[in-house]
Amino acid sequence: MNVKTMFNNAAQMKSAIKDLHNNKDSTKAQVVAISGIEGSGKRELTEKIAAALKLEGLNVAVIHTDDWEACKSIRFNIMNSPEEYYLNAYRFDEMFEQLVLPLKLFGSIKTSVDLADSESPRRVDYDFENIDIILIEGVYLIQEAYLDLYDYSCWVKSNFDKAFKKLSESVNVEESQEALVNLFEMLIKPAGQYHLYADDPIGNSRSIYLEAEPTTDE
Repeated sequence: MNVKTMFNNAAQMKSAIKDLHNNKDSTKAQVVAISGIEGSGKRELTEKIAAALKLEGLNVAVIHTDDWEACKSIRFNIMNSPEEYYLNAYRFDEMFEQLVLPLKLFGSIKTSVDLADSESPRRVDYDFENIDIILIEGVYLIQEAYLDLYDYSCWVKSNFDKAFKKLSESVNVEESQEALVNLFEMLIKPAGQYHLYADDPIGNSRSIYLEAEPTTDE
């Protein structure tokens, strides 16, 4: 039976990742995947963990998969099935080949990646030096093709109702609220459900993060 470590705050995860670093038997940077469905809060969690690790004196590189989105015409093609969205929405192979693997191997990288065909065309600059921990956050990370690249992984547990609420609050949507609902219900949500079924990210992650419910005083 694969027993999971359960976390409910960033400090617990920071301690686990620091222990991973302290006990490693290699000089290479440790790669940690923090994943969950879209809108689950993984970016905020990752930034908290990174800040806490830096306070411990570790050099941390944070990589957001949103910087490796496919172009909008691919992500939101009206003919897309949820499976096609899952397969094509992010340019993971490029991200690992151009950034993650060289950074893991050498510990440092200075490069600029032109993401002109992404949803928001831009140049992303990466300048990392003597990195101890690489934190990658994003959806669909915990799939079989990439599992061996991670030294540690965590699934940020959420449900689709909470995810939609966070997504609608954080995303600048040019279209109407109705369009966002349709996009979520017809593409993003079923693609997430496909990922859960096809990849079993909960079963294949090393740990589960479940945010503690806030307490209220009567």
